[in-house]
Order: sequence, then C-alpha cells, then structure tokens
Amino acid sequence: MYFVNSYFTVAIYLAVFAGAIIAVLHWRKSLAATRRLQRMMLCCGIDRNATVRANPVLNLDMDAVRFRCRNCPVTDLCDRWLDGESIGSNSFCPNAWHFIEAASSGKPSPDSDYMSRWIMGP
Repeated sequence: MYFVNSYFTVAIYLAVFAGAIIAVLHWRKSLAATRRLQRMMLCCGIDRNATVRANPVLNLDMDAVRFRCRNCPVTDLCDRWLDGESIGSNSFCPNAWHFIEAASSGKPSPDSDYMSRWIMGP
C-alpha cells in the first residue's frame, strides 16, 4: 500500500511540474506577442497611448488581434521587420489591415518611423 501512495504522490508532483512548465512557456509567448503588437502598432502610426487602451480608443477587438499575433507563423520575420532588418511592407502580418484601418481613423503617431515602409514598401 505504501508503494501505491508514493506512486500517486510522484505522479501528482510530475503533473504539477509539467503544468507549471506549460504555464511559463505560454506566459513567455504571450508577453512576446504583446511587445510585438505594441511595436507594430507604433510603427504603423498608432499613438502610444492608444496602444495601451486599444479597445475603447481604436475600436479594435484586441482579443482577436492578440490571438492572431500569438499564433502567427512568421514571428521571426515580424521581429526582423520591426528592427528594420527586413525590407518591404508588413503585408505578412495577419493584423496589418486592422492596423491600417485603425491608423487611418486617427492621427498618425510622431513615433512612427516606419510609416512609409508600412504603406508603400521599399
């Protein structure tokens, strides 16, 4: 009986450990997606204050925007584009059209140094 209880205890500890690892990995992916989203919104001409409170200010469904960013297959290209290492427009971004509509409805941000690349490409 003692061995069965110890097996259950080990199984519970392993399940908790695996759950904690999965939670940490999900949190890191979510944090990276949030940073990438804010940088993309700034580069596209959306005001810095609007990136923090995007739902009421820009009328964007930020849950859907975050979901698309977290599940994007080209995050490495996005990071290179945001760092200025990749030339071309941001047409690879699944949220690009949402940001185009949001930026066109408000004033362009003075922080947007990529504005010409975003609209026309190289």
